Amino acid sequence: MAGKSGLDDGKEFNPGAKPGYKTSYKKYRGIIISVALFLLLDASVLLFNFYVSFEIADDAVGVNLAGRQRMLSQRMAKTLLVLDASRDDPQTFKTAFDELQLSKGLFDQTLAAFINGGQVRGAGKEMVALAPVHNRLGKDSLLHTLELWRPYKNAIDLFTTDVQQNAATENSLAAAVAMARMHNLAILTSMNDLTVSLEQVAASKATRLRIIQTVGISLAIINFLFIMFHFLRQLRDSDRVIEKARRETTEILETVNEGLFLIDKNLMLGEQHSAKLVEVLGQQEFAGKSFQSLLENIINAKDAETARAFIELLFDPKVKEKLIGDLNPLSLVEVNIAQSNGGFLTKHLQFSFARAYQKNDGMQEISHVLVTVLDITEQVKLQRALNESRKHNESQLEMITGLLHTHPGLLREFIANSFNCFNRVNNILRQPAKTVQAVREKATSIFREVHNFKGEAASLKLEFFENAAHKMEDTLALLCEKRDLSGNDYLGLTVQLESLITYTQQVEHLTEKLGQFAVVSSTIPRGKAIANHRSDGWDHLNDFVQNIALRNGKMVKLVASGLSEINLDVDYQQKLKEICIQLLRNAVVHGIETPHDRELSEKPMVGRIDLRLAKVSETEMELTVMDDGKGLDYTAIRTQALSSGKWPEDEIESWTNKHLLGLIFHEGFSTAAEINKDAGRGVGMEAVMNHVLAQRGKISVSSRTGRHCRFVITLPIVYTLNREEIAA
Repeated sequence: MAGKSGLDDGKEFNPGAKPGYKTSYKKYRGIIISVALFLLLDASVLLFNFYVSFEIADDAVGVNLAGRQRMLSQRMAKTLLVLDASRDDPQTFKTAFDELQLSKGLFDQTLAAFINGGQVRGAGKEMVALAPVHNRLGKDSLLHTLELWRPYKNAIDLFTTDVQQNAATENSLAAAVAMARMHNLAILTSMNDLTVSLEQVAASKATRLRIIQTVGISLAIINFLFIMFHFLRQLRDSDRVIEKARRETTEILETVNEGLFLIDKNLMLGEQHSAKLVEVLGQQEFAGKSFQSLLENIINAKDAETARAFIELLFDPKVKEKLIGDLNPLSLVEVNIAQSNGGFLTKHLQFSFARAYQKNDGMQEISHVLVTVLDITEQVKLQRALNESRKHNESQLEMITGLLHTHPGLLREFIANSFNCFNRVNNILRQPAKTVQAVREKATSIFREVHNFKGEAASLKLEFFENAAHKMEDTLALLCEKRDLSGNDYLGLTVQLESLITYTQQVEHLTEKLGQFAVVSSTIPRGKAIANHRSDGWDHLNDFVQNIALRNGKMVKLVASGLSEINLDVDYQQKLKEICIQLLRNAVVHGIETPHDRELSEKPMVGRIDLRLAKVSETEMELTVMDDGKGLDYTAIRTQALSSGKWPEDEIESWTNKHLLGLIFHEGFSTAAEINKDAGRGVGMEAVMNHVLAQRGKISVSSRTGRHCRFVITLPIVYTLNREEIAA
């Protein structure tokens, strides 16, 4: 009966057939036609896919051979240069000559195949068929290459003939080398254009294949839906529910203010993501993309690898999600988003991760990880602005506090000296320097000026200026170490100098305001006024010594005498102060021991420094700085000289203590273990020597190990002019 029924179904147009069978056939005719069309579309798309795939494979061979042409052109040029350089080396000459012949033949054969079609040896030494290139860009590239290749090939052939006939090859080789130099780059460009054209052809075929596939699959899906409509009509209500849920999901993804997407256990992104994600991470394809590759496009590979390891922990059911929340490496990350104009947009993003579960056989399993991306760039900028504002306010408060503790006269003198220092540094920077040595000497000269400025700031306990000068010294130290130093390398230092000048101008303005306040306050009755502290211009040195001693963990007493007894010229007195500052810093840092070491040496825990200025004649004065510290460490000086590499070792070993003593005034020489605000630059004592030499003075040093070190400087007296002399 089954067989008969099937036979009767096939007799659609048989008049003797029963009406019931005809009705049954017609009932399923639409389904049969839909299935047939479905199979036909699938078969057509499959056949077209095979056809285009073979064409794309052939195009890939062409692209590879076009790339090989570029390599062969480079190889021929290189081989000709090797031949030119190895005329006296027969073995090398023969090897290069064989390679030249092979490269030339393969290049010429492949070029002809690209133009006219034909067989050519492939990358694996097998013969492959090349079809003629028909696209316009490719043909133009080949014709241009052919024009360049003909004279190039003729030159190579002429050279080859000379070699084979044992004739002189100097002229022919020189001509071939000249052709290589003349045409190699142009041939490379043409072959690159050929490669691009072939890639474009392959890309267009791939695009056409995708379109056909899309259309075919779309039609097949329509047929499939039509078939399913007949069999699954009862699922219509369920489909409506699913569609409604999909619309709601889409609306949610389009309206949320965060970038949302899912990643699976293979760290691949899901098909759905929120619309905000495109705005946060830039226009790109997200669906099916690797999460790690997405991160590597915006952050460095190391951070991306760390994030990958963190997400793998989220997929491990043995690890508690709450326990690893603080380990999130992307809680705040700075990223660089590529822009359409070729630039990059810097953003600050916050990634958060949450597990997504799915029931499987009644068990909850981790199926995905939900990633939320927030653009917190504005919050970060606001926080930074607040931090900068706080730092600025703290700096202003620190500045005001420092100014209030500094004598107005000394402060005005410091500001004037500062601007003079800045002008000298500017003049040094502006001086033309035609040699590398002259450019390097600029850094050395600026170093001296900045170091003197830092010393004066430290003596007045103006910490901001001291720190700014120390940072400039760090910059100068890096410049001095740079081998290929140029004028452009001073740009960073110029910025620092401008900032320091601006700050000094602010201090000057504030000082004027404070001066006005002092004038107003002077009108207060004497009984209610606060006594002004009288300064002779030297009393700040004690605070300077105590500040350095505190930083270095030492206890020091400064005993000064005679500093105000000689009426010196203002500028000359400033130079004398700079000498005192450098010698006092040297005494505290290198001379005076720590209280513990002094106690072990049966010395008072508080070290002593004597600073004395005395008039020895009508034209000369003597400055003495003496400390009761450990004295000069000649062993440390010798060791530092050896490690510097500036002098031969055997020469250093023969030096006497007197010779070693002279090294402390050498540029860049220091026995300090590390560089800090107070030591390590090797500039202070050199500055002292420069001041003494500039004034045609004399300096003598005496030291006794474990007992003292004394500097005695003899200088001419430059008197200040009184009012009567100025008026005269």
